[in-house]
Amino acid sequence: MCQETFVKWVQVFDANLVRFLADFSVKMFHLFQVGFLGQRGMVIMDYLYARCSTNEERQNLLRQIKFGEAHGVRPENMFKEYISGSKDSRPELNKLLNIIKEGDTIYCSSIDRLTRSLKHFITLIDLAKEKKIKLVLGDFEVDCRGELSALMQGQLLMLSMVSEIMRLMIVESVKDGLRAARSEGRVGGQPKLTRQRIYNKNPDVAKYYIDYIENRINFTEFCRLCVISRNTGYRYLKVLRES
Repeated sequence: MCQETFVKWVQVFDANLVRFLADFSVKMFHLFQVGFLGQRGMVIMDYLYARCSTNEERQNLLRQIKFGEAHGVRPENMFKEYISGSKDSRPELNKLLNIIKEGDTIYCSSIDRLTRSLKHFITLIDLAKEKKIKLVLGDFEVDCRGELSALMQGQLLMLSMVSEIMRLMIVESVKDGLRAARSEGRVGGQPKLTRQRIYNKNPDVAKYYIDYIENRINFTEFCRLCVISRNTGYRYLKVLRES
């Protein structure tokens, strides 16, 4: 092959290579925009909603948080709160519903963590349809980005109804227990918080309380080492100082 022919071949090859790379870049950009960013070019996000009815001393959100982590939800996208599932208006849930957008996914470990009200659940499904988002409720996926089949909607209503019935049974059981206790002259409710109850519940408090009162650690470090919230820390310290 003479030098002139070789130069022409290289020029043709370079031109084809540039054309190929340009076309490839356009296609990849389109796939990225549609496949990963959604139809409107917005970043698709995954969120977790975790809820328990009572405070963190009696219930914790660890199992629900692990459910979110297993699905790749980032910590900053986890909305957690302690509030009754029968309430329609909840601070953290409201925040989540205000920022959710088309194509996003909300993860919840089970339907009763999302709500225990049939009426509220229907409202949430209507909102999911309107915003075209996906709900993952434990092993149950509800993709509201398209049309929901009649069978799917029937299953959702049945699950929600069971959740509400369970809540009503729990409420009735608690009322029965309180009535029985009062009839026997006993008063129901949470036992008074004492130093011994705190130490039994969380032995680390006894260990780090000494460090705290001797100013070896501050309040934030005390709560972190005892794995408790600041509100719980304040309550514990009040009881410990007064006892």
